[in-house]
Amino acid sequence: MALRTADEYKQGLKDGRRVFLMGKKVEDVTCDPYIKVGVETAAFDFLMAHDPAMREKAIMADPETGEDISAYFELPDYPGHVAKRHELIKAACYYAQGAIPFVKDVGSDIINGLTVAARLMGNKDYLTRINDYRSYCARNDISIAGAVTDVKGDRLKGPSEQKTPDYYLRVVDETDDSIVVSGAKAHITAGPYCDEVLVIPCRNLTQADKANAVSFAIPLNAPGITQICRPNFRYEDIHHFPTSHPKRGHLESLLIFDNVSVPKERVFMLGEWQFAQYVAYAFSAFHRYTAVTYKIPILEYMTGLGLLAAEANGIAKASHIKERTIDMINYTETTKALAKAASMDPEDFGGSKLFVPNRLTSNMAKLHFAANFHEFVRNIQDIAGGLLVTQPTYQDWKHEELNPYLEKYMGGAGEYTAEKRLKLMSMLHHMVASDFAGWHEVCTIHAEGSFAAQRMMLYAEAPMEMYKEKARKVIGI
Repeated sequence: MALRTADEYKQGLKDGRRVFLMGKKVEDVTCDPYIKVGVETAAFDFLMAHDPAMREKAIMADPETGEDISAYFELPDYPGHVAKRHELIKAACYYAQGAIPFVKDVGSDIINGLTVAARLMGNKDYLTRINDYRSYCARNDISIAGAVTDVKGDRLKGPSEQKTPDYYLRVVDETDDSIVVSGAKAHITAGPYCDEVLVIPCRNLTQADKANAVSFAIPLNAPGITQICRPNFRYEDIHHFPTSHPKRGHLESLLIFDNVSVPKERVFMLGEWQFAQYVAYAFSAFHRYTAVTYKIPILEYMTGLGLLAAEANGIAKASHIKERTIDMINYTETTKALAKAASMDPEDFGGSKLFVPNRLTSNMAKLHFAANFHEFVRNIQDIAGGLLVTQPTYQDWKHEELNPYLEKYMGGAGEYTAEKRLKLMSMLHHMVASDFAGWHEVCTIHAEGSFAAQRMMLYAEAPMEMYKEKARKVIGI
């Protein structure tokens, strides 16, 4: 099969999966007005693969068959892979009109992290299984959700200390050929419309938590799997002005495993509690950088919206607005520079002969992005003004009696007619003042690791001995 079309991807989702949204079972995720937003966003990964202009970035030859496969599944076994993947993910986001297709990057990041772990564990069975799974995904052009975060319960307690044992996903039974798992994973981006899910532990474990040290892959229509979703916005958005490109985005699910059977050829960790944190760490080394990369097109687009708002309001040359503009540019370009620096200094992860972006710089980039995003949004809100949240809707604009009033009163500076200004403010509302905007701000803090996670990685990766040695030489001790 190799490369599927977008239509083939969508047809593959009509597989009897159990997905619920707002208390109702979704019969077809490709048609639901809320989930369809994510389906159409994810489809760009499949559209891009068939666009001749994107071929150089999106496609590679299967190492064994020579067949065309998605470049997301390339083994990162040479230093140049890091910069190549950086360009692939940016290209995918530009191609998706500022959105994140997302259904191959997180899954392939987990595959890469598990490959690192299997090599360093010296477990040939796991290595064979994960290599076979990589080939399977590439040759069948599979979309993959990542299931990392457990629901956790009392966060000061480990898995074995919880009042409810299923607060962390665990193995409840095992045979010669399979395992049975129970529990839940939270925040599964694109889960309702991926083909498979790839599960790993999210934290360090103790021997008492051995049942929680499990990693596996399974189709999302497997018996016992249920997903509960929360909507962000509808595909047909009647309140906002239409744009030349429909709004894009994703939604998440709570992924429930109710005694789900997993064949052992799909199991990549089973009881090796000593390596649980290492798997999570290896995955984060790949995915945290992926996250920084796909933020770049979003920041460029949002900075542009802020600049247009200043033009529409006639305040672009005001000194306090220039200060806001400088802050936005500084934030966006610093994020881009740190991301590029990390890609230009790849490192062999733990002697595995698999390459990741420079981990210190990559975590600096992610921390910079996450820690300053709220201020970035505040600057755009300040420039745009109160019309962000008081603007008339598109339904008002289309009303025969109301339209003349809006034409008269809603115009802006220069070339900004009422329609142009309201269209801009409508998109600004979506990006920085809507339910979706609130979701985006929270995701910026918590997705791909919290502030604390990035700070801990900076502490772990910083060359402290080098710093101290420089100081010793200066003072002569």
